[in-house]
Amino acid sequence: MSAETRPYGGNGATLLGCVSGPGREPFSVAEPAPSRSISPELLRSLAEVKGQAQFLLYLADQIEDSLGQLATEPDLGHAAFLGKVLGMYSAQLESKHQGLGDRIAETCQEVYVTVREFDVI
Repeated sequence: MSAETRPYGGNGATLLGCVSGPGREPFSVAEPAPSRSISPELLRSLAEVKGQAQFLLYLADQIEDSLGQLATEPDLGHAAFLGKVLGMYSAQLESKHQGLGDRIAETCQEVYVTVREFDVI
């Protein structure tokens, strides 16, 4: 017999749920939580912000490493190459930084709208 329906007594009646007894916990039915979902656009926006932030972190790490190499580089040719690489990294950092600020602002607005929708429920 299933745990949800058990015969009660000898008269064929059925009791829904589970009867408490030795070694048994009472059966309770939890109310289903209301279905709440986060928009796919918001999740994509957050993923994009994280990706851009990770790229900025990568660029900052590369700049830091290249500056360390530049400070100790005895070969003028290699130092000039490192200077070009640093310029490229810096330009990318500046460019991506500007776009990230706008994307963060847009994402925050989407978060605020989502939170307000949940406050109404």
